[in-house]
Amino acid sequence: MEGDRERRLTPLPAGGRLIGGAIAGGVLAIGLGFVIDAVGLLTHDPLPGRAYRGWLTAGGWAWLPLFGAALGAWSLGAHAGSRRARTAWRLAAAAMLLVPLAWHPFVPADREGPLPNTADGKIRAIRRFSYRAPATVARIVELSRDRDPEVRSAAALAMGVNLIVTDIEHDRPGFPSRYSTHPLRDTLRGRLAQLLLDPTEPVRVEAARALWNAPRTFGPQPAAAETLAAVLDRHAIDVAPGREAWLALDAAAGRPDSILLAAAERFAALTPDSALARAAHSALAPAR
Repeated sequence: MEGDRERRLTPLPAGGRLIGGAIAGGVLAIGLGFVIDAVGLLTHDPLPGRAYRGWLTAGGWAWLPLFGAALGAWSLGAHAGSRRARTAWRLAAAAMLLVPLAWHPFVPADREGPLPNTADGKIRAIRRFSYRAPATVARIVELSRDRDPEVRSAAALAMGVNLIVTDIEHDRPGFPSRYSTHPLRDTLRGRLAQLLLDPTEPVRVEAARALWNAPRTFGPQPAAAETLAAVLDRHAIDVAPGREAWLALDAAAGRPDSILLAAAERFAALTPDSALARAAHSALAPAR
């Protein structure tokens, strides 16, 4: 009995405290994300949640786990048996706190470095740029001219989901948009319109969907609707339609339009893919 009690009172080893603190910090990061999203749902403002996820994607995910590990190291110092050990643990805690400060998530937006050379690096940069600042959103436009169609496709997607567009789309009484007159609004619209003529279909689809899903920002976009309808007509008889068909149906469901709905109806009648057929019928349901 006494031995069991002693084992229960034995403190965690150093590694256990550090790992436990890091895990607690990671759990806190996840929990904070859920709280921010819940507040966004209540206030009908998803911008803080999107900005938080952008910060995490940019590398902020390391801050809270390191902070938790630093707390674990500090507590080890507080209970260390010698002055040298206390000093060592406290220096280790300070180092863990300083690591993220020297990392790219905390570099000001106007001091971003040169663009990466690889396609994967450019796509990661696009995700990082989306919700940092208008200056970084402008860099997405630059990347939309890349020679790699995957990079252009990622850029087209981000040009429809970013700090500027989200802010304008969620303009409401009491919470006016900060960027309704920002020159990037026209820049994004114009570049997406150019991408409707891109030689690669995935790029055209992402551009059309970006224009179509942001009516407050970009206004009426009949060319985008025609592009999406053409995608549905092309893929209606495919044995295994690709992602482009799903994107076009998502646009049709989100913002009804006679051209898009007619294309969705044709698609539902012809496609051999049962899941896509159900999605097409779901898009048509509100109009019936």
